[in-house]
Amino acid sequence: MWNHAVKWAGQIDHAMNVSKRVFGALHPMIEDMGGGNVNRAVMGGLRRYEQGRDQVIGHHNKVQAQLSHLRRAVPEIDL
Repeated sequence: MWNHAVKWAGQIDHAMNVSKRVFGALHPMIEDMGGGNVNRAVMGGLRRYEQGRDQVIGHHNKVQAQLSHLRRAVPEIDL
C-alpha cells in the first residue's frame, strides 16, 4: 500500500513539474492576450501545491526521524 502511494505521489509530482514548465512557456503569450487573471490563478495554484508538498515531506521526515529514534532507543520491539 505504502509503495503504491509513494509511486502515485511521484507521478503527481512529475505531472506538476511538467505543468510548471508548460505554463512557464505559455505565460508570456497568456499575458499578451490579456490573461493576467489566468496567470495569477495558475501561479497561485502552483504555489499552493508546492506549499502542500513541502508540508507533506516535512511531516514524513519528522515521522521517519521519530521512528529512527524509537528503533535506537528500544531495539527489542523490532520495528
